[in-house]
Amino acid sequence: MKLAAVKGITPVSTRSVDDTERELTKLIIEARGAEAAHDPGVVLAARDAAELAHENGAGLVAVVAHPDADPGVLVGMTVAADAPHGPDAAAELRAYLADAGGPDLREVTEARTTRGYPVVIAERLLIGDPLRTGPPTGCQLQAVVLEPGGRGMAVFTLHSVTGRGWLELAAVLGDLVSTVDFRVTAG
Repeated sequence: MKLAAVKGITPVSTRSVDDTERELTKLIIEARGAEAAHDPGVVLAARDAAELAHENGAGLVAVVAHPDADPGVLVGMTVAADAPHGPDAAAELRAYLADAGGPDLREVTEARTTRGYPVVIAERLLIGDPLRTGPPTGCQLQAVVLEPGGRGMAVFTLHSVTGRGWLELAAVLGDLVSTVDFRVTAG
C-alpha cells in the first residue's frame, strides 16, 4: 500500500517509543505555541500515543495540524483480514462498528475513495466522567479503507484532545485517506 504526502500531516519516527514520544511532543508544542510546553497533558498524550502505536505495530505516527485547529495525533497501520473481502465487507464492518461502538460513538458512515476503495468512518466524542454529563475530553475519527477483493485494510485513527477545529483536522485526514493505493507498495 502507498500513501501520498499531505499538507498538514507530519510523520514522526517509529524507531522507538521514546523517539516517537519526543517528536510528537515537539510537533504538538510547535503547533499549539510555546505556552503548551508548560502543559503536562502534552507529554502524557504523546507518550500514550507512542506506546499504543508501538504496541500495535503502527507504520505511521504523525501530528495533524491546521491553522484553525489544535493539533491531533494520527496513527495508521495496515492489517490483513483472515479471508478476502466480499462485496458487502464495508456494509458489514459499518454495521459491526455501529453495534459495538459503545456510548462514545456518534456516527458511522460508509464512503468510497477517489480510487473506488470502500472506506468506513467512525466518529467518537470521548467523555471523561463516568456519568457522561461533562464536556467531551476529546474527539476520535477512525477510517478503515478496504482492499476490494483482497485482504488488506488501512486503518487510520485521528485523536484530538481538545476538539478545537475538529472538522478541519478530519478534512486533512480525508485528504490522506483519498491517497490510499493498494495497487502499489511503498518503497
